[in-house]
Amino acid sequence: MGKFLYNIGIVGYLMGIYIAAPFNKKARLWINGRKNQVFNNHTDCIWFHCASLGEFEQARPVIEEVKRKWPKQSIVLTFFSPSGYENKKDYPLADGIYYLPIDTSSNASKFLDIVNPRLAIFVKYEVWHHFFKQLKIRNTSLYLIAATFRPNQIYFKSYGGFMFSTLQLCTKVFTQDNASLKLLESKGEIAAMQAGDTRYDRVIEQRTEVNQNDRIAQFKKEKLLVILGSSWQVEEELIMPILNSENFKHVQFIIAPHDVSDRHVNEISKRIKIPIDYYKEAPVKDASVMILNTIGQLASAYYYADIAVIGGGFTNALHNILEPATFGIPVVYGNNHSKYPEGKELAESGGGFAVSSNEFSQIIKLLITDESKRKQSGAAAKKFVESRSGATAVLIEELKSML
Repeated sequence: MGKFLYNIGIVGYLMGIYIAAPFNKKARLWINGRKNQVFNNHTDCIWFHCASLGEFEQARPVIEEVKRKWPKQSIVLTFFSPSGYENKKDYPLADGIYYLPIDTSSNASKFLDIVNPRLAIFVKYEVWHHFFKQLKIRNTSLYLIAATFRPNQIYFKSYGGFMFSTLQLCTKVFTQDNASLKLLESKGEIAAMQAGDTRYDRVIEQRTEVNQNDRIAQFKKEKLLVILGSSWQVEEELIMPILNSENFKHVQFIIAPHDVSDRHVNEISKRIKIPIDYYKEAPVKDASVMILNTIGQLASAYYYADIAVIGGGFTNALHNILEPATFGIPVVYGNNHSKYPEGKELAESGGGFAVSSNEFSQIIKLLITDESKRKQSGAAAKKFVESRSGATAVLIEELKSML
């Protein structure tokens, strides 16, 4: 019954995508990207599968370490979502980059017959029954890395036996945290261990790779800089009274919205009462606000920041709080982050502030005005990230017998 319902769910999802396609660009990309897709033979490759861009960043340190240690090892990379594929379709370390076919037994069998991996590595939440089953049939080792589990997930429900049995098809599951490992082991027999989260390794590496950004440096001048990173409307609205206040003329603000469309940038601009500098346009003299209306510059912006506000925390869709934390700056975000254990842990370390909308203004003002508190929190944030590095080394040690 579980398999039947799973297959019905797959068909239902596919129908929903086709219905949405005329009205939704992402749905169209999802469909068109898979049309007439040609797979190449990559015998003995390592196949990495990620849902989207965020999961790719968790796979990336492992991919790069594999290529450092075994330069001739072929890598195949697949994505479920267009936001991953479209951003990384030219990633130079992969020999083949594809959309993952919809999860049917036939599609899984055809894909594996052609690509023929020696090892498959899926990231975080990506659990697909037919692909897992076909890998098992072929005796191909399968690892789920950077996995996190919560009691409300289907695996731990009374009706979730089919999906838990799919997890058991993995050669080993590597969890991010001990709570996930214990929850997994409480359900039934499964090969699993805690390895940590490779994102910590990635953001530390990013810190060393950041190039100087003269545009942002000139905007910052010698002033304090507050950055809203991947902000949603709620964070943008909460910052406006501070940003527009006469009391904070000594502070520069950068808004890097999650949605960089012209429409949304215009909506933000209408609420700002002081001169605005748009990153993609000519610099505006004496502007106190910059809107980062582009992508790819946020990490370099954090390098210059003194305080970071990260979007998504008020809607349980928290964006990456580790990127700013690695630069040693305090990080403020909404307190609705139950799906993101790092949100709770960073706050407990003293490097982050998980706030309600009512607390937001008070915390931002405190960090702006209290230099000692700001530096203390920033140091705690950097220490938090560095103390949790090493997951990549654990995974490589486990995988090296296969390579």
